[in-house]
Amino acid sequence: MRELTEIVIKVFAAYLVFSTVGNYVPLALVPDAFSGPNSPDIWFFAAGLSVPIVIGMVLWLRASKISKSAFSSEAPGPVIPESGVVAAGVFLIGVYWFVRAVSVLLTQLGSQVSINYGWCVVLALSVGLILGTNFIAKVFRKIRAAGSNA
Repeated sequence: MRELTEIVIKVFAAYLVFSTVGNYVPLALVPDAFSGPNSPDIWFFAAGLSVPIVIGMVLWLRASKISKSAFSSEAPGPVIPESGVVAAGVFLIGVYWFVRAVSVLLTQLGSQVSINYGWCVVLALSVGLILGTNFIAKVFRKIRAAGSNA
């Protein structure tokens, strides 16, 4: 299961990098993209582009350590620690929304448009998801076992 989690983390990292490039490159290729009155500041644009790429690369390179920390035992066989899977999933969802929020906020800071403060809330909630993975896994286990006598 640890190997599967490592592969999922790497797929997520690749998605993060390629979707970011796919979203930002067309904007950069527009004629006069950075010289008009409503154009974004190039430094904020570069930061908004580079943050998801750097985090994606770090996730790719650290996927083995992240997957090892999600599973405390290296027991062979079909034993799947449910709390580890939930914690890893919540962590990845939190990282995704954190990276998206930072990228969008950096891009908005450098442009002439007003800042969408909803992304600040997304940023705060994503930090809660990242830091609270074990707590969320415990709550999930309690909710799942609420109707049984086990």
